[in-house]
Amino acid sequence: MSVLGNCFAIGLLLIISLVYFQNKYFLTKAAKYFAVCLIFSSISAAANICYHAVIYTACPGWVVGVLGFIDAALPLFTTSLIGLYLVCKLIEHTYEDRHFYNAQFIFATIFLIYLTLVITNVWTGIIFSVGADGTVTNGPLFFANYAFITIQLFVVAYFCIIHRKSLSKNVRRALAQSVPAVLSCVLLKILFTDTSFLVLGMTVLELVFFMNFQSQRVGVNTLTKLNDKRRFFLEVEDRIRLGDRFKAFLIRIENFGVINDTYGHKAGDEILYHFSFAIERLFGEGVAFHIHSTTFAIILPLGTEEENAKETERILTFAARGLTYMSHDIKLDCTVAEHRQLNDTEASIFYEKLEYTAEKIGESKLNYALHTHEMGDEMFRKKYIISRLQHIDKEHGFEVWFQPIYSVRQGCFSSMETLLRLREGDGTLISPAEFIPLAEKTGLIIPITWFVIEEVCRALSKNSWLDGMRASINLPMIHLLDPEFETKLNGIVDSYGIPHERLSFEFTERVILEDLDTATENMRRLAASGYTFYLDDFGVGYSNFNCVLRLPLNTVKLDMSLTSTTDTLRENYGLVYILTDLFHDMGFNVVAEGAETEEQVEILRTYGVDRIQGYYFAKPMSLSKLQGFLQEKANNSLHNL
Repeated sequence: MSVLGNCFAIGLLLIISLVYFQNKYFLTKAAKYFAVCLIFSSISAAANICYHAVIYTACPGWVVGVLGFIDAALPLFTTSLIGLYLVCKLIEHTYEDRHFYNAQFIFATIFLIYLTLVITNVWTGIIFSVGADGTVTNGPLFFANYAFITIQLFVVAYFCIIHRKSLSKNVRRALAQSVPAVLSCVLLKILFTDTSFLVLGMTVLELVFFMNFQSQRVGVNTLTKLNDKRRFFLEVEDRIRLGDRFKAFLIRIENFGVINDTYGHKAGDEILYHFSFAIERLFGEGVAFHIHSTTFAIILPLGTEEENAKETERILTFAARGLTYMSHDIKLDCTVAEHRQLNDTEASIFYEKLEYTAEKIGESKLNYALHTHEMGDEMFRKKYIISRLQHIDKEHGFEVWFQPIYSVRQGCFSSMETLLRLREGDGTLISPAEFIPLAEKTGLIIPITWFVIEEVCRALSKNSWLDGMRASINLPMIHLLDPEFETKLNGIVDSYGIPHERLSFEFTERVILEDLDTATENMRRLAASGYTFYLDDFGVGYSNFNCVLRLPLNTVKLDMSLTSTTDTLRENYGLVYILTDLFHDMGFNVVAEGAETEEQVEILRTYGVDRIQGYYFAKPMSLSKLQGFLQEKANNSLHNL
């Protein structure tokens, strides 16, 4: 019965081991203990089979004694390893390393006490004795190993109790499933007192642990069989906690969409698999991960500068060489970001730096970048600004400013552009060029726009000295594509009693071209409701008249690159004059931006522009300063400004 049970245990352990070691699950400390448990459980089963085999043969007594010694000591050593593995899982999310060291001491003490009994058994026969003919007789402490295993169970139970609040669902489920496994082995031992079920019981426990902690469902990508992002974080956390010096490469296949379109999704999956297979075998000491989609990572020990340079060169060579699939040489457009662990204290920060480095590669059009301190400072600066953008109100430093726009025809300031400012605690301002792109990227531009609209409406409704003034607001594409934007906008504007005609919205052609048809339809509805639109920055990059003709525009603003200096104005005399004349013929007003000197203003006036905006007249200012400015400049002629 015992031999049959151990043969079954070896078969089961072999299946678990094949799956476990094939997929490189053994990354964390707990997982490494589990790997050792599998090995020693198999050795224990084999030793027990050998022991029972020689009992019934004419082997010398000393052979039976040695095998009996091994058969007695190995199971308790293996159960100690299993106990330590389980303690590792119990404290996995608490980082109570001292508890693990305490458990190591307790289990080691238990095993050493039992090992002492086994050694003294040679002279005392207190556990078992071997006759001259090789027969085995059980001693008074034959069941001592079960007593010590019971003590180990109480130790594990103690750690379960003190860490009960931090136990994960997987741990709770594994513990619940372990109870019937242990009780079944106890029951079998009661029914068959002369048969050992220790190894079979350990194997059943390891199967339970494997299904709950090490199964393929957790931590491994189902396609490439590489460790996933979760295991990447666990590996980095462990290395940081242990004080290891290491580095990581983030490898992205940038042209995988083209590969999928060319060869099909099935072929794309196979290419990803072969790519991951190659990555895993690139460095013997490296650990490979499939982070997501077409992004992979490798963690390596940090070596000397020369070693680091060679490994980086090896990665870049690998990334550039491509793959062969179905006799086709496939060119992979890969980018590689590298970060070397020196002073990071959290896995999340380490990964953010790696991701940010990859982002900088995309901006620079290069294929490789090493994370630098400057990148780190820039990343933390952006994180800080994004945190500031989480609370968009006056109390958190947001202010709406206005830049007056001079009407050449009326000889006064008839409109103003609305601009947002973000103030630091010390009174300094964060540049809009710094926080607006981040707001657009994160989607926080939506609440920002509504904040600006609300503040503009409040200013226009509560300040009679602004009567007759129109305000223009920069409008991001996301609002122009939102079919609900008009309803919410009308609700806010009407609640303040503001005529729709007093609000204009500015946008750039680059933005509108993202979805011209949808934006045009929504703009026409807004225009029918009384709002007007300015096309901003005309003359930069994307300018074309097809866009201008299709949109329900009221005004075109000439970019300051055409008007900001006297020399530029004279060089672009024909262009500025022709554009102004052409837009007038099309029924549009023309605003010239960037005027800084009286000479520039005079030239623009002779060119026939309708309005002029620039530092010559006024810089952007707060609402309180705007009132004094307008009162001071009221009824002044162009030459007196």
